[in-house]
Amino acid sequence: MNDNKGLRFWKWVALILVLCNIGLILTIWVKPNSPFGNKPETPRDFVVRSLKFSDDQVKKYDTLITTHRGTMDRLRKESNDYRHRLFDNLKNGPANSTAADSLSQLIGNNQKQIELVTYNHFAQVRMLCTDDQKVTFDQIIGNVTKMMNGNNHRPGDRQGPPPNRREGHEGPPNDRQGPPEND
Repeated sequence: MNDNKGLRFWKWVALILVLCNIGLILTIWVKPNSPFGNKPETPRDFVVRSLKFSDDQVKKYDTLITTHRGTMDRLRKESNDYRHRLFDNLKNGPANSTAADSLSQLIGNNQKQIELVTYNHFAQVRMLCTDDQKVTFDQIIGNVTKMMNGNNHRPGDRQGPPPNRREGHEGPPNDRQGPPEND
């Protein structure tokens, strides 16, 4: 009889552990930003949701996004081409400071264009908004630009560098070869 009670006890323990594991797996699966569950919200979806765009506004916004992406892709390609040419200059023997200065000027001008294109894009998005939506737009624009720059932080998330990363202390070595990417 005593063995029967012990066996029942361990069956209950096993059942509870199985249920806990199922609960944990479901929590991970459903949790936002989980690699298994919902995908992180895109800047586009964040804007549409936050501003409560109408169907007509969404169509116009999608057109603006398509135009903006095309222009940005072209500018980024130009910027990368200038960077490759700048660093290829090192291969030609003694550094040619005139060529380096000229190419760095082109990179700077290109970055200026990127910033202006993005600014004008958001000015056009703001023009799509009603007066009430403009108030919300002004509140969320900082979050949207962070999301676009790859910092997919939601409002209220901890932001900034990871702990123990102080200025002057580099992280692990970078495996990339060639010129730096567009930061």
